[in-house]
Amino acid sequence: MTKEKPLIGDDGAVFTSDGLDIEVTGDNAKTLGKAGIYIITAIAADSFFPAGMKVGEAYPADGSEVLKNGDKARRILLEEAADVTGFKLDVTKDQIDVTRLKDVYKKFRPGKRDANGTMNMIFTLGVTNRKGGLVDQMMKTVRKSDNAVTVTEVGDKPLYFVGYINKTNVPGETEAFVFGQIHLYGISFGGQSNAAQSFDSNFKLTGIDPIFYTTDIPLTTEPNSGVQP
Repeated sequence: MTKEKPLIGDDGAVFTSDGLDIEVTGDNAKTLGKAGIYIITAIAADSFFPAGMKVGEAYPADGSEVLKNGDKARRILLEEAADVTGFKLDVTKDQIDVTRLKDVYKKFRPGKRDANGTMNMIFTLGVTNRKGGLVDQMMKTVRKSDNAVTVTEVGDKPLYFVGYINKTNVPGETEAFVFGQIHLYGISFGGQSNAAQSFDSNFKLTGIDPIFYTTDIPLTTEPNSGVQP
């Protein structure tokens, strides 16, 4: 049962990734071995994965799970977006006007859902400009270290997005996050005296539809031993 906890901004965290670990193939015996969030890549007829889950969706695992023959999954190589100071994801539904002449009051039916997000960021050297980070998503980069020079073409791959509204591993509490795939659409350079070099980056969903996850941390769990990205 979820324990009530009014949330504040500092309960949240953001993790992103554009990479996956090697695929794990189920054999009815071997555990996943590593805690994390896994992308389902195949579902067996008598699958370990709960009914209703689909290929491409995420499954939060503690590493003790045993996949069935025919099940396959890949762990997301998540990194905390340490340059993020806050985020917001607004989910809305279109309102389609179906009012007819005979109606006294206007009538509506729901249409497509939409999700628009914003990440509030502080440009942080070593994070914002890391390989696969936001700078790489926006422009070509050249990195020189000692005598080595690395050139990276501008990326356009979607990122896996894990937006925690409650990031915890405290026994008895509930961890909660939104999962999806996103494209980021903005970065700003520069700043002004006596102020952080902060900016907002908008993002839109792509690929699979977003899913809201909650995980109750067992009372017997030692701190820091829960599902970790």
